[in-house]
Parts: sequence; structure tokens; C-alpha cells
Amino acid sequence: MTAGVRGGVTAADRDACSLVSPQDAAAALGENVGAPKPMPSHPMGQGATASACVYKGSGFHEMSVQVIRMPTDMAAVYKSLCQQKGKDGLSDLGDVACWYNDKHEELQVLKGLTFFSIVLKRSGNPTEPIKAAAKRVFNQL
Repeated sequence: MTAGVRGGVTAADRDACSLVSPQDAAAALGENVGAPKPMPSHPMGQGATASACVYKGSGFHEMSVQVIRMPTDMAAVYKSLCQQKGKDGLSDLGDVACWYNDKHEELQVLKGLTFFSIVLKRSGNPTEPIKAAAKRVFNQL
């Protein structure tokens, strides 16, 4: 079996819901979650494809994961944009990881040509739970 291949499908070909289990989402939210709501893979133009998955907890609490497979030139643009954003505490997520803003409710990561973003809306500080979820996704790619 080739590294990164599970059942004939490479990790990079997996959809967002396959990268985050309900248990991972519950741990990040700090509460039980409902069934995942997937958004099937779809083309984004320029050879990119995207999928997304949302887990809902109580009230406004939710975790969403978006995964985009990018062509090389699109990945280079993202890498450049991420270089301008905050990276505090993200050294263990590779060279290209950044916070969308200083609230730490969205974490963006590029591994090879696969971009993923995790948005975590919950009570309390989302920093450590979102980083833990991102590490689990990162390690599967």
C-alpha cells in the first residue's frame, strides 16, 4: 500500500467529513454534536475542487471544515496571503498555517496542494480546541 493511500483513495482525495469525526468535532466544541452535514466535492475553477462539512452543537455552536485541492499557482497565492497573517502557536502545522484574524475562530492551513480551513464557533477561547482539530486533519493529509 502506498503511503497516503487508504482503500485506493489518497488522503488528499478524501472529503471534509471523512477528515473530522463526530468525536473530534465534539471535543473541539466541548459538547455533543449532531450528524455531520456534508457539502459534496465541487469544482471551483482553475482546477481546484472543494468540499465542506459542518457539525452543529447547541445554540450557535458549530464547527465547519472546508478542504480545497488547489493547483500549484493557486497554492502559491494562498501561501503569499498567509505569510501576512498571524501564526502564533502554529509551528507544528507546517510552514503554511495562519489565523484568519486575531479572534482565532478560523485557522487556515496549506499542506502540499491541499488547503483546509476550520471555523469554530463556541463558548470560551477557541484557540487550543481549533489547533487540536487542525492537527488531526493535518496528520491525515
